[in-house]
Amino acid sequence: MNRIEKEQAAYRNARPSMLGRGIERLTNPFGKAIASVVPNSVVEAVVKGIDRAAGSPSLAKLRHDPADLESSRAAARRIERLYKNVNGATGAAAGFGGAISAGLDVPATIALALRNIRDTGRAFGYEGGGEAEKVFRLQILELAAIDDPDLRADRIAALEAAIEPGGTLRPVTGDTSTPMVDAVVERISRAIAFASFRKRLGMLVPVAGSAVGLMVNRSFQEDVSKAARFAFQARRLRAQAT
Repeated sequence: MNRIEKEQAAYRNARPSMLGRGIERLTNPFGKAIASVVPNSVVEAVVKGIDRAAGSPSLAKLRHDPADLESSRAAARRIERLYKNVNGATGAAAGFGGAISAGLDVPATIALALRNIRDTGRAFGYEGGGEAEKVFRLQILELAAIDDPDLRADRIAALEAAIEPGGTLRPVTGDTSTPMVDAVVERISRAIAFASFRKRLGMLVPVAGSAVGLMVNRSFQEDVSKAARFAFQARRLRAQAT
């Protein structure tokens, strides 16, 4: 088993970062309450709009050969560092700025996460056009946010089942993306819940709010990057097996 296959196996048995699990426990008591107040249609519209924006040019300069899996992996790691730094900076600024700026950080973080996924796909040679690719990106975003081991295993299985021989994706028909958008609504609501907590912290202790914002955003982008690398490496390995 080579290094990438070992990495794939390790991811299947891994859990999100310790910080991510701590935030999950923190926001869980009131995340569902906020989800019941925020209309699903509003959140869906935001996520779909952000996903369209994720088609913007890559933030990373990609000059490697996507056919070289090791080079693609190295490029994906550079993309992870880039998005951790960018989102960490926005989180620090948001936490330091208090209520107004902290409230803007949630959509910015989700937008960066989807661009992170898109750029990671590009590192492995997948440009991400079409409905099936959009659903695949949302599956990755959801996977990055899941803490429950059984649910995580189910989502990994569903993601891998979408990959056909050759690394292509199974075609989707109709508005298949809607159930996937629904699946991330609760997690997005929890992010909104945590943002409200961070706003209060930022108003009381701005420097502490800045540190929390930096750490949480970096941790989230790390989880997103790991999920994206797993997903796109799975496609490349499937392609190499044919």
